[in-house]
Amino acid sequence: MIDIKLSYRLNEVLATALRFSEGRSRIVDVGSDHGHLAAVALSEYGYKTALLTDIHEDPARKSRTLMKDMGFEDRSEVICTDGLEGAELLYGDSVVMAGLGGNNMVDIITRASKVTDQELLKSVTFILQPQKSIEILRSFLCSNGFTIKDESVICERGIYYPIVAASYTGEDTKLSLYEKYYGPVLISKYEGGEDCVKEYFIRLDNSYKLRSRGDMEVKKMLEEVKR
Repeated sequence: MIDIKLSYRLNEVLATALRFSEGRSRIVDVGSDHGHLAAVALSEYGYKTALLTDIHEDPARKSRTLMKDMGFEDRSEVICTDGLEGAELLYGDSVVMAGLGGNNMVDIITRASKVTDQELLKSVTFILQPQKSIEILRSFLCSNGFTIKDESVICERGIYYPIVAASYTGEDTKLSLYEKYYGPVLISKYEGGEDCVKEYFIRLDNSYKLRSRGDMEVKKMLEEVKR
C-alpha cells in the first residue's frame, strides 16, 4: 500500500467530512488534484467509494493512476470535468471542495443543485475550504436554502484556512454583515475563547480595515461590529 501523507489543511478538511458522514458511503473530491485526499479516505477511514473530479486532464490522469496503484480501481471513478458537471450526486455523499475560490464553489453548487432532486440534496454534506471570497460563499449558502452546520479555522505555515460544512434544508436564512464576513459559527467560537479563531479574527480585522477604504459594505460592517 502506498503511504500518503496529507497536509495539515487537507487532514482537517477530511476530519470535517468524517464528522458529518454517518455512513461513509462515498466521498466526492472536486478539484482533486492528484487524488490524495480520496485515497486516504478510502484506505484509512472506511469510505466505501470515491468520485474524483478535476478540470484538467493531467491531474485526473494522475488520480486514476493512484487509484489503480492502490487497488481502488473498482471503488473509485475519476472524471475530467468542470466541478460536478456530468457527475450525479448520490444519497449521503460527502462533497469536498478544498483550495477553490468561493465564487467557483458557488457556481459548482448552483449547477449541481439544479439537476439534483431536493430530497436527495438534503442528504449531501458539502465540506468547503475556499481560498478567497468566503463571505460570498456564506451569503450564497444561506440565501439559497443551505444551513452552515459548522465552521472551523486552522493555521498552516502562517496561513489561516477556514473550513465550512453545509447542507441543504430548503430554508433560507439571513446573515448579518458581521456573520457574513466573520462566520456565524466562528463568531460563537471566538466568543468562547478558541485561540486559533481569535488569531484569525485579528487577521480579518486588519484585512477588512484596509478593504473598507474602497468597500462601503465592509466599512458599514466594521462600524456595526462591537467586540
